[in-house]
Amino acid sequence: MTMKISLLQVLLAFLFTAHATAADYPTRPIRMLAGFSAGGGSDLAARTVAVKMTEILGQSVVVDNRTGATGAIAAEMLAKAQPDGYTLMMLAVAQLSATAFDDKLPFDVVHDFAGVSLVSRNPYVMAVTPNLAPRTVREFIDLAKAQPAKLLYGSTGIGGSNHLVTEVFCSAAGIKLTHIPYKGPPQALADAAGGQVQVVFASITSGMPLARAGKVRALAVTSLKRSQAAPDVPAIAETLPGYETIGWYGVVAPKATPPALVKRLSEVIARGLQASDVKERLAADGSEAVGSTPAELDRHMAAEVARFRKVIKEAGIRRE
Repeated sequence: MTMKISLLQVLLAFLFTAHATAADYPTRPIRMLAGFSAGGGSDLAARTVAVKMTEILGQSVVVDNRTGATGAIAAEMLAKAQPDGYTLMMLAVAQLSATAFDDKLPFDVVHDFAGVSLVSRNPYVMAVTPNLAPRTVREFIDLAKAQPAKLLYGSTGIGGSNHLVTEVFCSAAGIKLTHIPYKGPPQALADAAGGQVQVVFASITSGMPLARAGKVRALAVTSLKRSQAAPDVPAIAETLPGYETIGWYGVVAPKATPPALVKRLSEVIARGLQASDVKERLAADGSEAVGSTPAELDRHMAAEVARFRKVIKEAGIRRE
């Protein structure tokens, strides 16, 4: 009986402490890691959210760009950070696809991170070289089926997000393309413009300016419906019903962060995402402001990793 009372007391003390911690939080500045350079999509999402979090919480939320290794440096830092709510990260799909591709990394998105909230969604644009004959997704698929593995696609590297996104499209369309890896989006898109590769699945932010300039042709977007950032560009789902592969950003914390703190952070971010200036700033980058509960983001991360792992296995993708 004494043992039962003791355990109950411990549990009550823990719950009281967690509640008190959440009520007092934060008492000092919060660090928001971003694994990519200033000016990119991850950085924009992080800074947009950080400004609103600072306003609502009354404590500074400081963006810390820790670039390198396709976001792995920042992700490893988060995985090793104290789970006290004072270190967060703006998670990008590239870091999630890295988990799916390499199980020897010093972090695992699903097991090491606690979802806080989705922040934004942004489709990829299927950008083709201007002199390519197909003018529709159906025509592109028909050409690829008639010439298996003859059409080349560029990506930002083996196992990168747009590499896997392209393979998801190939799987859905039942086609085979040949992969040409590059160091980054500018190089891949430059070769698409020059005809060295026939197609690149680029972020709408990097792809649409080139399409509007006539350097590449935007064949389609990867969202389920047409994007407000490119309303004249069809969705792939208009040809392949149900198809969707979306780029997205979300805030995550170390896995053992107390649920009460995670819940408070999620509510703060959701409130900030309702602000009109936040929606406008993200829309200017081709993104749609969204929010989620921590549990919804946890499920989304797990499902995305599982989908990418399936594609990696089916396509036989390996590091060279």
